Amino acid sequence: MIIRLDSFFHLLVIIIMVGISAGMITDAYAQKPEASLDWSIKTSKKIFYPGEPLLLTVKISNTGKEEEWIYFGGGGIEAFSMEIHDNSNNIVAKGPKIQRGGFSTETLLKIPPGKIGGKPVVLNRWCSTLLPPGKYHVICNVEYWLQSEATRIPGTEKGFRVGPLHRTQLDSYIELIKPDASKYKEILDKLTRRDVKREGQSSTEWQQDQELTEDMIAFTEWELAVPYELRILKDAKRTWLKRDVIKSLIRSETLEAATGLMQIVEDASLYKEDVKCQLIDAVYKLRETGKPEIIKGTDEFVSKYKRPVMAKPID
Repeated sequence: MIIRLDSFFHLLVIIIMVGISAGMITDAYAQKPEASLDWSIKTSKKIFYPGEPLLLTVKISNTGKEEEWIYFGGGGIEAFSMEIHDNSNNIVAKGPKIQRGGFSTETLLKIPPGKIGGKPVVLNRWCSTLLPPGKYHVICNVEYWLQSEATRIPGTEKGFRVGPLHRTQLDSYIELIKPDASKYKEILDKLTRRDVKREGQSSTEWQQDQELTEDMIAFTEWELAVPYELRILKDAKRTWLKRDVIKSLIRSETLEAATGLMQIVEDASLYKEDVKCQLIDAVYKLRETGKPEIIKGTDEFVSKYKRPVMAKPID
């Protein structure tokens, strides 16, 4: 594959982040860097409630002698697809690759020689965990590029050739236990209390931790999560996060979600121009549930706001 810097392609971020001037794009590579990377995956715990945000951490150990940068695609999530299998190896949930694009600080992962790097992802982004209690097999497919395998195109200053696409499959096991609504608020409250900077934590690490916490709340599949998600939606700076939260609020199919969305649209103090169409459209989608309380509670709103014509749905 041949890429030029003046073309809009996701791998452009490799050059932006790593830098040609640093001399890190070589003329050739003599060994196979992927052989120096050991992959594994773990869950934050083994027992979860159905619909609870399930955090997976991809661990990569660099056993080689050279620093490596791993590219995880647009938004830092395009590299992944997920499946959940039951004990009979039947697929009970499947999430394909997400086409997102754009730049993210999570797009590239730097792993020094002899070190271990971690890439956290929330399984619920791909697969719902609203499943019957039982034991399940989680499969995580990863497609990635290595920065060290990019080579300059002879005779050019800006062109470079991307190395081979690598694939790996990781797996782990989880257990879902009987739902317990009394525990849900405790879990959500614990997540929101993670906004305190830990001793020794850098500002970048703290920011990444906050973004991960927001993602976990955004993909919580409980009706009780609606007020927490609305709170994030009011304060969020990331447009993609806002869109993810809006989708979760639609899935809740509640009047509380519809009311919160309408309030955000009409609150002049909140910045929402990046997602205003999605907010209005979400109210209409909640009306499509046919629930009388939602229809009645949104009648006045839809008389004031015409449903926007939306572009092709995005992930």
